[in-house]
Amino acid sequence: MPTVPIHPAARLLPSPKKFREEPGLPANRCPVTPDIRRDVRCLDPRVTRAVDRWLSGPIRGDSPQGKPTATASLIRVRVDGETTGHFDGYRLMIRPGEIEVVGNSAAGCFYGLQTLAQLRSGDEASIPCCTIEDWPDFPTRGLLHDVTRGKTPTLATLKLLIDRLAQLQANQLQLYIEHAFVFSFDEEICGTDEGLTPDEIRELGAYCHERFIELVPAVATPGHMGRILSMPRYRHLAELEAEQTWSETPWPQRTRGLTLDCLNPESHQLVENIWSDVMNAFTGKVVNICGDEPWDLGKGRNRDRIDETGVTEAYVEHLRRVYQQCSARGRRVQVWSDVLCNHREILTRLPTDRVGLPTDLTILHWGYDDNADYDATRCFVEAGFRTFVCPGTSGWKQIINAVELAERNITTFARRGLECGASGLINTDWGDHGHFNLLGCSWHGIALGAACGWDAGCAGGDDFDARLCKQLWDLEDAAAMQDLRKASQWASTCETWRLFWMPLDKIRGDSALPTTEAAEEASHFAKEFQRKIDEVAPGDTQTRRDFDELHLACRFTQLLAGKIAILHGAAPGDWPQQLIQAVNPYATLWNARNKPSGLSDILTALQNAADDVRSDRA
Repeated sequence: MPTVPIHPAARLLPSPKKFREEPGLPANRCPVTPDIRRDVRCLDPRVTRAVDRWLSGPIRGDSPQGKPTATASLIRVRVDGETTGHFDGYRLMIRPGEIEVVGNSAAGCFYGLQTLAQLRSGDEASIPCCTIEDWPDFPTRGLLHDVTRGKTPTLATLKLLIDRLAQLQANQLQLYIEHAFVFSFDEEICGTDEGLTPDEIRELGAYCHERFIELVPAVATPGHMGRILSMPRYRHLAELEAEQTWSETPWPQRTRGLTLDCLNPESHQLVENIWSDVMNAFTGKVVNICGDEPWDLGKGRNRDRIDETGVTEAYVEHLRRVYQQCSARGRRVQVWSDVLCNHREILTRLPTDRVGLPTDLTILHWGYDDNADYDATRCFVEAGFRTFVCPGTSGWKQIINAVELAERNITTFARRGLECGASGLINTDWGDHGHFNLLGCSWHGIALGAACGWDAGCAGGDDFDARLCKQLWDLEDAAAMQDLRKASQWASTCETWRLFWMPLDKIRGDSALPTTEAAEEASHFAKEFQRKIDEVAPGDTQTRRDFDELHLACRFTQLLAGKIAILHGAAPGDWPQQLIQAVNPYATLWNARNKPSGLSDILTALQNAADDVRSDRA
């Protein structure tokens, strides 16, 4: 791809509030060499170690032309609580001979150092002379990552995610768990090859803490407990009892899950066991007790005991029990908003009422498409609850994330959330239907969520794409992103992975079925994206892996276009063979970043899709 010079301010992600170029040596640049001295005046040792990591980066003693240069002889880092008026704010000043980072707090110093690292491109021996003043719009800025509905990432993958979130100045990572955790009270729930162990969580917690990120467990109760409640020993604790094993349960039903019988004391003990184990491993001060989508509550075992009003009461009593268990161990508690949106009368009741909510709950208000109720944020804020807005990366049930749908959702939620008084933005990256979409496909949405958490006015589009490509992959040209956007456009109106794995006779006549023309267009732009990234020589292993994952997703996009053509009457030709040839590359990329559990479900679905097309024309 052609190289186009990028202005220093346009490199940065998130975009800073204030950027001023300063006079320096030729081209307004400040040379930096390995013998630079440091003066760190911050009591938090994490800041000193962050400086050390910056100094251990690609600093060279010579200019790109090989001639000796003057040096930046000092980097000074200090805390000054009056710097920007925001706890996480900072000021970064770069002059010939000196670099200074002044943070309102230790965290502010850390974020200033992240910006400093972004200003140095590749192995350049100098950085631009400038002054930057910056601070976030939301105090809490994070990501919820699904580790339970298919892919369970390896420790190395989660550390990569943490490093990139730190680079983007996020400060919270939530891991969504339905069952993918090795519980000590019942090790049969989840094995080490399909879930995260307590020791892995403790290591991740320390890794997050070092980077000013809080690691938060998001554990599903009373809904979405399908794996646990389908086990024979727990089936009697479900509101509607499972009729099949978890392995026999199709993906749509797995996503819906099973709902706990909230009136059974044995259920209370099960939840207590779950959270006790979780809090022994996750040692941070925040937990997300979820509470979303209890679809079956009052519809099964308790149909005669819970009327319509009683469902609300039983639900809130469940929340209060879990809240009390977690708050007794010093945790601050979060909960999803959907039930509260549908029963807003709960918000006005006093916490002393039998069904009142604790007033120090944080409400996570979510919505993932153009019909999201963005303004409901205000009702939670006005009721006195700390409120976070929660958009999504729109990757679940997709081959490639719906880039532009996610962009509209994330940027609108950020802007409206700030207007309504929200104090946090937690982006979400779910994995419904086996979590087919690979991590490389989610980076655009993940990075946009972090950028909007810092700068609620971030609009996405070409400017964001350029910053993303530079900071994530060190690409000077973001032209390929236009092709990826166009290759993913049909994902805004249909679930591409669902169309891929479902049998032909189940989706013929589907109202969301794309036209042949739309499929051909997606296939064309997928090929164009592949062509452009094939011309790039990635600088590191993780970038190459991201490109490989995006390349393979484009391959599956082309295969889906072929299936759409078959649905519209085209001959299948060698489509089944083409699909089978893509299976091994997919398995290789899955195993590179994830534990093996869940892969067999995907491979079975791909084989079934190939067999279905063969038998359809037999």
